[in-house]
Amino acid sequence: MLEAVVRGRKAWRRDTLRRDDWLVPIPEKCLAEIAAVVDRLRENPMATIALDRNDYQLAACSRLMKRVRGVLATGAGFAILDRLPVDRYSKEELTAIYWLLSGMIARPVAQSFDGTLLYDVHDTGKKIATRIRGDKTNQKLAWHTDYGFNHPPPFFGLMVLRTGKAGGESAIVSLGHVHNVMRRDFPDQLARLYKPFYWNRQGEHPPGDPITNINPIFRYEADRLRARVNLRLLQVGYQLMDEPMDDDGIAALEALYKVMDDPANHFDFSVEAGQIQYLNNWWCAHQRADYVDFEEPDRRRHLVRIFLRDEGARSYMG
Repeated sequence: MLEAVVRGRKAWRRDTLRRDDWLVPIPEKCLAEIAAVVDRLRENPMATIALDRNDYQLAACSRLMKRVRGVLATGAGFAILDRLPVDRYSKEELTAIYWLLSGMIARPVAQSFDGTLLYDVHDTGKKIATRIRGDKTNQKLAWHTDYGFNHPPPFFGLMVLRTGKAGGESAIVSLGHVHNVMRRDFPDQLARLYKPFYWNRQGEHPPGDPITNINPIFRYEADRLRARVNLRLLQVGYQLMDEPMDDDGIAALEALYKVMDDPANHFDFSVEAGQIQYLNNWWCAHQRADYVDFEEPDRRRHLVRIFLRDEGARSYMG
């Protein structure tokens, strides 16, 4: 367990976070390189997941994405790239550019058991259930990190193709700052968060594998603090194991969510079409409000997610 105070830019709270800490405009030189890539793809089509940035002239974009990776690794832990011209390019062209830019941060990896590398986030009309992910609904997604039940990627991205009619606001919190608050105000509960919980694996595993696994919320190894959290997956994990969660675990999670819910500790924002949101998945938790969508299919909210990880295999299990 980390006993010291987490310091540095990653341990931000709402009143210490500046716009320049997270907003990264796309320079004109990068937009020109992007336009040239799209022109080449129109003349010489390629499958998106086969695209290699080394086949294109992207020096300015490489410098830009090096800056983004720095923000994720040593800065605020999240960045919003502002923005791709959604009115100029098709979904396929925007996704191709997104793939190339994201690969400059880290290697794209599978984000579902079937090997999906690019994942569409939109409302399918379903409701959250044991094997139905919240990102396929329009319901609120409470504080979470992505895929804490498996081998979570250090970074992931969300490209915004379209926004909904109303709602869907986002929020981000630094789990380094949350750790500091827990250490100060809830030390006993923090200690429980370093012990294992059952996690629902949502059926994303080989047949015959255990339907849950066990992981703590916080882990401190080799002088590196990592976190993973998703209350819904923990609650279902215990249900699947037919065991009640221990009282200390319940109290610890209640304290954790109380700290994250405090407006002084997190940052609220709304995404816009053409923006790309990147997060450090080991360092920031995020949530999304519920939303109302348009009736017309071509106007409905649509994001595309990518997982980025250099360690382990590219497969879902890592």
